Amino acid sequence: MAKPDALFITDAQLAERIGLTTEQMKAKTSVLEKSGFPTKDVMFENRRYWPAVRAWLDRRYGLYCSDVHGPNAPDEQEPWKCKGGRVTPPGIDGKENWK
Repeated sequence: MAKPDALFITDAQLAERIGLTTEQMKAKTSVLEKSGFPTKDVMFENRRYWPAVRAWLDRRYGLYCSDVHGPNAPDEQEPWKCKGGRVTPPGIDGKENWK
């Protein structure tokens, strides 16, 4: 069992943190990777970076698109943040004019 604060984790550790069996996780990762799920990093023994996995899951379930702004609420509308539940960088809306 890895330390709970380990940054790079194996597929078995990933499955344990998510609450699946290793076999269930392995069956799903190739499909999830096509949707941007973090891939294994060869520099770190083919392990996945847990903070990236956590951030991907948070985005997938809309945790970055809440109406709660914390102590520093924006002073104006920020339409790029939650289009279709996805975070989009400022100024990129798919209608750019590249002249």
